[in-house]
Amino acid sequence: MEPAIQLSNTLIGFTIAAIVFEILFPLVVAYLVGRRLQVSWRYFGYGALIFVLFQLLSRVPLMQLGQFLLGPQLRDSAGLRFSWITFAALTAGLFEEIGRYVGYRWLLQREEKTWPKAVMYGLGHGGIESIVLVAGLTALTLIQLVALSHTDLSTLPITAEQRAQIAQQLAAVGAQPPWLGLLGAWERGWTLALHVALSVVVLQVFRRGDIRWLWLAVGLHAAVDWLAAALPPFLPLGDLAKVLLPEAIITVVGLISLWVIFRLRDRPALEAAALTVPDPPQR
Repeated sequence: MEPAIQLSNTLIGFTIAAIVFEILFPLVVAYLVGRRLQVSWRYFGYGALIFVLFQLLSRVPLMQLGQFLLGPQLRDSAGLRFSWITFAALTAGLFEEIGRYVGYRWLLQREEKTWPKAVMYGLGHGGIESIVLVAGLTALTLIQLVALSHTDLSTLPITAEQRAQIAQQLAAVGAQPPWLGLLGAWERGWTLALHVALSVVVLQVFRRGDIRWLWLAVGLHAAVDWLAAALPPFLPLGDLAKVLLPEAIITVVGLISLWVIFRLRDRPALEAAALTVPDPPQR
């Protein structure tokens, strides 16, 4: 039997390494942050719970249903694909950032909402995404590819056209540079910083008493998702460049996120001074 695809052992090894990183990295960072900032793992759990409720159990199934219903139209229309990517980015921002806001109000209630708690809250939100959604789907994909590499496609109960499409897709995977298997790990590192930054931005709703910070977080989240997903398919780039461009965008966003996290660590000095009323002079 001729195998459907020749998978590089290096590619498999790099992909497994990325999966391990995607699982362990958020946990290690949370452990270090918890010790450094003396903040409980409870807030990591809060962030994870909000992501499960507002993404895995709500938005993700709805998006999958929409893709199933619009599948043929999305394949045939570039304009509809562009609109769908825009819609997906907007809903990601709305669901996740409103979810963060609800989490602050519901789970922390009258508890003081502080920067260390927001950092751990963001680590939980991004961490569970990395562990369940990214690492889990990557592992499933790798298992499928390994299984197909030992399968004779002619024995599968599918049409000749479907068999040709699968063979073409598998050949493209087999031709990829093995180091591409590490891209998922690279992306997760910077995406985790973005999640923490967005949690700190939403925190300002409560620290500063201004709901506009929530809508800023929604807009930033949607813009990042849109840039990473919408630009590459519609630019005249080679296959490798289309893969690397989203990673470059996420890297820049991650660096900016680190700046935002520490920039919003404390209230601006002028705001803090405005809250301090001096005693009247004694005469």
